[in-house]
Amino acid sequence: MMRAWLAALAVAGFASVSVAAIAPITPDGWGDLRIGMPAKEAIHKFGLKEPNRIPGEDSCRQFDVPAEPQLDVMVIDGRVARLSLYSRGPLKTDRGFTVGDRERDIRKAYGPRLRVEPHAYEEAPAHYLTFWTTPGKRGVRYETDMHGRVTSIHVGGPEIQYIEGCL
Repeated sequence: MMRAWLAALAVAGFASVSVAAIAPITPDGWGDLRIGMPAKEAIHKFGLKEPNRIPGEDSCRQFDVPAEPQLDVMVIDGRVARLSLYSRGPLKTDRGFTVGDRERDIRKAYGPRLRVEPHAYEEAPAHYLTFWTTPGKRGVRYETDMHGRVTSIHVGGPEIQYIEGCL
């Protein structure tokens, strides 16, 4: 009986680790890393590292997640505001997209509620593709290049619209 119980615990522990490792990024966060959570809690719980602190800038800060090198965390006024992907890896959105995917697939998946805007720095036909789950408050933004490929993904609050991060 004890052996069966320990085996069940081992399987349950393994299942929770693998689910956490493949949790999608959503407008609400990534697993236990939630949009709106206090920065101090996120730093402690996830070991966030701040590689390039801007001197004197405390209202907006950006952190790396050591366990997921492709994930970037933006903190505004002491709270997690946005998560961003800048490279292809295992993390995907809740619709299954990641960096490198095709713009046309994103347009098809989100349909007419997807807001399409010209990109501020890339040549046409590069775009910002924004989908709000809660209009103006929570959403996902895909940036695409002139070849129709996703170059970055941002999820979270209105800060998904910031085009230069904390700069």
